[in-house]
Amino acid sequence: MSTAFSKIYKKFLRDIDDYEYGLVEQDELDDICYEFLEFAISEFTQCEKDLEKIIEKDGEKYFEEDLTLKEQEILALCMRLSWLNQKLYNADLMMKNIGDRDYNAVQGTSYINAISKLEERIEDKIRTYSVSYTYTDFSLEDW
Repeated sequence: MSTAFSKIYKKFLRDIDDYEYGLVEQDELDDICYEFLEFAISEFTQCEKDLEKIIEKDGEKYFEEDLTLKEQEILALCMRLSWLNQKLYNADLMMKNIGDRDYNAVQGTSYINAISKLEERIEDKIRTYSVSYTYTDFSLEDW
């Protein structure tokens, strides 16, 4: 069995509110999501499955192995972190381009602070999910 990338994409897209993605064609959206998924794969080092084994059927990409719901959710969270990092980086560039004083005048600083706090919460959630995932089959019986 295998898991379609589109399942992970749906979990990711349900958690973000970027209306620009609603304006692009499906192929372009898949390319954008794939970039975030690549980041997620590199971040989810605890995964017991080989996430780099990818197959393509009928124009759609799949992980060769079937992923559990928890593994899918961790990947979607890592994708959200990558998306958020992009937003933070863009806001930081804007602040540098228009200057601190002007940026503060349009409430840009509070936007960066809000994104930074959200980033920390997502990182904590990823850490919690990853630790939980790592110890799913842990048993003291063999000790």
